[in-house]
Amino acid sequence: MTTTVSLTKNATNAEINAAFGDLLADGKTRVFAFDDSKKNASRVTLFMCQQIKTQTQATEIQKMFLGWGEGTRVLRGIFSADKAIVSRMGLTAGSVVPFDILVEEKTQPAYDNQSPKINPTTGEIITHNNLPVYEHSSLVPLGQGAKVISLPRNAEAPFLNMPEANLMGS
Repeated sequence: MTTTVSLTKNATNAEINAAFGDLLADGKTRVFAFDDSKKNASRVTLFMCQQIKTQTQATEIQKMFLGWGEGTRVLRGIFSADKAIVSRMGLTAGSVVPFDILVEEKTQPAYDNQSPKINPTTGEIITHNNLPVYEHSSLVPLGQGAKVISLPRNAEAPFLNMPEANLMGS
């Protein structure tokens, strides 16, 4: 199913959610914007999104009592394509493409001037082995993506942030 939307490559997740609504819940990868290539007049850059259920490191106890680990995330992917092929396929904003988006964290930037990941709570740069962490997105065959492969954090420990509870009462 295709919808008519007017989004740019810089659309926020809120704008993507507003434009596609419940369509995102199917977990399929959709085109949300196009941009003419700056380097090659016969190419176009496709901006794609895919909603996934959030992954969690929460224990079953944290899930049950704190509600941690529930929610969704919009993954994004960018891919260059031949304009004639895009036209022949009839791709428009909202078109489904038969691929998944895979996001992998790495300690090298994916492109020049990429900003590292930031912890939204603290504003600090997220690190692995004291190196900044960057997200790399790619299109992969169905069933091999729709996920984020994360690197362990410097401060991670198996029971870090595990709320203490006295189950025996005193």
